[in-house]
Amino acid sequence: MTSFSTHTSDLSASIKRGDSQPDNKPILENEKTHVFQTAQEEISPSASLSCPSFTEQEQKSIIRRIDVRVVLLLSLMYTCSLIDRVQIGLAMITGMGADLSLTGTQYTTINAVFFGPYVVLQFPSTILLRKIGPKKFLASTTLLWGMVTIAGGFVRKYEDMIALRCILGACEAGFFPACLYLLMVWYPRYDLQKRNAALLIIGMVSSAFSGILAFGISHLSGHGVGPSFWGKLNIQTGIREPGIAGWRWIFILYGTATCIVSVLSWWVLVDFPEKIALGTAHKTFQFLTKEEATWAIQRIEADRKDAMPTEFNLREYINNAWDLKLWVFSLLILCQATVGYGIGFALPFLLMEGMGFSLTVSQCLCTPPYVLAGVSTWFVAYYSDKWRIRSPFILVNSCFAFVGICLIGYVETAGVRYFGVFLAAVAGLANAPCLLTWQANNVRGQWKRALVSTFAVGAGAIGGVIGSLVFKPGDTPHYTMGIATCLVAQGLTIFLVLLLLWKFTQANRRAASGGKLIGGLPGFRYTL
Repeated sequence: MTSFSTHTSDLSASIKRGDSQPDNKPILENEKTHVFQTAQEEISPSASLSCPSFTEQEQKSIIRRIDVRVVLLLSLMYTCSLIDRVQIGLAMITGMGADLSLTGTQYTTINAVFFGPYVVLQFPSTILLRKIGPKKFLASTTLLWGMVTIAGGFVRKYEDMIALRCILGACEAGFFPACLYLLMVWYPRYDLQKRNAALLIIGMVSSAFSGILAFGISHLSGHGVGPSFWGKLNIQTGIREPGIAGWRWIFILYGTATCIVSVLSWWVLVDFPEKIALGTAHKTFQFLTKEEATWAIQRIEADRKDAMPTEFNLREYINNAWDLKLWVFSLLILCQATVGYGIGFALPFLLMEGMGFSLTVSQCLCTPPYVLAGVSTWFVAYYSDKWRIRSPFILVNSCFAFVGICLIGYVETAGVRYFGVFLAAVAGLANAPCLLTWQANNVRGQWKRALVSTFAVGAGAIGGVIGSLVFKPGDTPHYTMGIATCLVAQGLTIFLVLLLLWKFTQANRRAASGGKLIGGLPGFRYTL
């Protein structure tokens, strides 16, 4: 037989016979029960691949190459995604509001409409990724949203921007769940948080510096030629200046950079590890041999026994949604996203109107909190993977964020309020990869993981809607509704983490004493 399921069955047989072990000792290496599910019940006895042995140095070399081709490229694409998504705030304070005659809650609406199609179109995204492959799926969606971003530089009125933001949400919908899923299939459980953290850190810190870059780009105002409505409106005279407004250049140049990255990704983005091992992956810039890819798969198999995909079954895929853990984790991610997006959208206004800083200073002050947050996030990820725990870090971060939000909302001194921004940003960003990894660590099965990544990003998107709606420009300087919402979200986070910690501890004790198996696998334990 030449079907993909036959090939995966052959590959699974070779993995089972392999004698090499991962560089980090897997928790299931002594398990005799193999619950590796394939579309067939028989596994071919004549596998074309065998699991090789590699020295420790060779193993580290393989992992480094995977990091560069998977994590680094996805991080670059994620940076483009974040910048194209949040640059609307930078454009707003550099003249977009006046040029498009935005009033009342129109800016808030522009932010919010992005998330409608973004949430709805999450669910088929990981299925499409699995069916057509990472290169085609991710490169094409990145190119599309880059083109939409460029179009944002040529809008004439509020309604045009609303339409483009909806299209942008649709184009970006599948990207982040696809990234999370791709990381899950390449890394074992206790190597995952550092990679999730790297993805978020590179994206967040790079997008934070985009504020400084946007300030420079805005000085291109007046350059270029085009219709009169492309020019910047002089509020005092009511006359539009010649050339193209600075905020339009922000959209045009950032969108162009995204399109360039999409072309790069078409050539260097990796395929799934089992396709490389079987020799069916795209041949462009191949970075692992079949034997090296087989070793990478064996690491996953030793860790959680779900390295290879089973046949897709829609009923089984949907039935995974009955797992209450998915909903609790989704609520946790929603709470964190509400805080992160809310403060992120409001930060330029908090600094300029709430704390009294000038436009130039406000744009520059948006960056330092996220730089420090990047350092903190890596520290948390490193020790969380090393100690194989997640919840204690989440609880500590949530407490710091709670204090920071209180300082932002209920203190008058600008310096103290800005310190609160540091606390909220540092804790919030550090919690994001911790929550995503904690959720991924506690589910088994390729398609369930695909659904989990969709749930996570969908919940984050809903949190983004809430965050963008509760921080209204007219609520300066204290943003009473937004601050109160963030405090409730952090309090709920602490409660839900404690609840999950208790439930997981009880389940682990039952499994250890010979009771109900976790995930149907002997030896599998929830990560606490």
